[in-house]
Amino acid sequence: MTAEDTSGDIAPSSQANLELASTESNTDTTTSKDATPVDGVSHSWNTIQDRLRTSVVSISTNRPMAFEEDSPETSYATGFVVDSEKGIILSNRHVMGTGPSFHKATFFGNQVVYLQPAYYDPVHDFAFFRYDPSEVQGIEPTAIRLAPEKARSGLEFRIVGNTSNERMSVHQGELSQLDRNAPRYTGNYSDFNTFYFQASSGSKGGSSGSPVVDIEGDAVAIKCGSKDISSTAYMLPLERVVYALDYVKEGLVPPRGTLQTVFGHVDHTGIGRLGLSPEMAGSEGIDINSTTGMLKIDKILPDGPAFNVLAVGDILISANGKAIPGFSELFEIMDASVDKQVRLRVFRKGQFCSHSVVVGNIYDITPSKLLYIGGALLCNISYHQAVKWSAPIYGVNIASDSNGFFQNAKYEECKIIYAANGKPTPNIDALMEVLRDFPRDKPVVIKAKDHRDLREEAVFVARHPLVTPPNILYTRSPTTGFWSIESYGGMVAAKEDICAAKSIDLLSGSDPEPGQPSGMMSAASMSVDMFLSGHGSQPFVQKVSNSAVGIISNSITPADGQTWNESYGSGLIIDKHQGIVLCNTETVKNPTCIVWIRFAGLVRVRAKLAYTHPLYPISFLKYNPKEL
Repeated sequence: MTAEDTSGDIAPSSQANLELASTESNTDTTTSKDATPVDGVSHSWNTIQDRLRTSVVSISTNRPMAFEEDSPETSYATGFVVDSEKGIILSNRHVMGTGPSFHKATFFGNQVVYLQPAYYDPVHDFAFFRYDPSEVQGIEPTAIRLAPEKARSGLEFRIVGNTSNERMSVHQGELSQLDRNAPRYTGNYSDFNTFYFQASSGSKGGSSGSPVVDIEGDAVAIKCGSKDISSTAYMLPLERVVYALDYVKEGLVPPRGTLQTVFGHVDHTGIGRLGLSPEMAGSEGIDINSTTGMLKIDKILPDGPAFNVLAVGDILISANGKAIPGFSELFEIMDASVDKQVRLRVFRKGQFCSHSVVVGNIYDITPSKLLYIGGALLCNISYHQAVKWSAPIYGVNIASDSNGFFQNAKYEECKIIYAANGKPTPNIDALMEVLRDFPRDKPVVIKAKDHRDLREEAVFVARHPLVTPPNILYTRSPTTGFWSIESYGGMVAAKEDICAAKSIDLLSGSDPEPGQPSGMMSAASMSVDMFLSGHGSQPFVQKVSNSAVGIISNSITPADGQTWNESYGSGLIIDKHQGIVLCNTETVKNPTCIVWIRFAGLVRVRAKLAYTHPLYPISFLKYNPKEL
């Protein structure tokens, strides 16, 4: 994944990793203190590796297909054991990924076990893997205790991970900022609605998912990203991690509420600019001077629960009568109020006002299906994509298109499908229903929008490729994290479809009409007779003109040394009853090409490569005469 910002690059620390960007200045801190006794027990940084040796693992990820904001990739990162009895490992969401993938963990002593992607948070950058404790032999992994309450400014820490894939690398630092807004990624995924910790550390790629531990070996945060141009590192606080872990231990999915709203933390200066004075806040029981700032609304997604209820710029005062100084307090209430009303009090344009909002279930807008059809990968618009594009969570995202099913959409740069064949497609289920009984040989009329500018719309024709693997629907289980696979019956081949698996024998041909020649040899003799009898005469020219066709070929799959390209050429009909066209091999390079034949410059029908001569540069195409 990649990230963008206008001021600098930040890289989340897995090898696949994102590059982040941030507008904040770096903070230099000093590190390294002597060992100190804690609770009567002497602890030393010199033994930190020995104490965490069996707890920290290296995670390798193989992600074979695109999904949501993820691209196919192979990467490595870090994780650490948080429950040794049940075999639970904590790492980052961007390490696990959100789509189908394979994961392995390497424990101390090079013991490799396969991982189950148990849970990833729909918003924040953390995820839990499961492993079978019985597969780890010779060592007893020790769970690292999560202690979010110990985080404080100036706390000395160590990041123990796999920076640059070097095992058990240790980086030191001190927490310098605890209320930083989440760093912005240059890709589709960006964390939000949470504070991040900031510190100076030299950890880079591969250290994503590393524990940030104090001198007692307790984790106070999890490493997520770093800045490429400096030593600045970014860590996620653990309050919501602890909340989710309690559910994951029991095999449950933690309740998560959403208003489809992005909140940001604003300091005292920003609060004053929005018109809220300390005296006015005091009338609501808020002591601004005792806080580092307040939450305000930065973005509201169209058609979400808060749309036309709250407004961008609102300063959040309280929820259900409880003061909200930070993100943790807000989302404790949101997660406990799924499908229920919450009463929010906000400051807007110089006055206080209260609004009731029904909290949505975040899993209802989290994609869990991936449709592979005609070489294209389609899924619902994700929450993170909608936030990045400022778009409603409506439509189907073209995550990938390797065989040219939606190649016209590529030209238009439109990747959000809103309608197919005149029917709305708010989600992947609606699109599958439209295509379920639609024949493969017919074009599909697609209405799509440009994700970069939703005002830009395009209507284009999509055609199922001739050569493609079976259409498959992948579905993720919310409880196990595994993906099930089932065949999708949409876009079935018609009986007369030349794209069907049945091969074409050009040497014998199909049954010709009475009195007509049959087979390729007869077709060739027709061409010779036509040339000998009409050479130099006007009837010959007219006959050739009627037999000439235009050919458009898209080579969308690398084959026979060819990569993607579009080529144009001409051909000659040598058997109109069987639908056989003679052309140059350079026009249609391999059987995976998508081929159209244009008649009289007006009518266009699909065709396929039926035969290519092994020595001479001639090929024969086959089309269905019934389509004319």
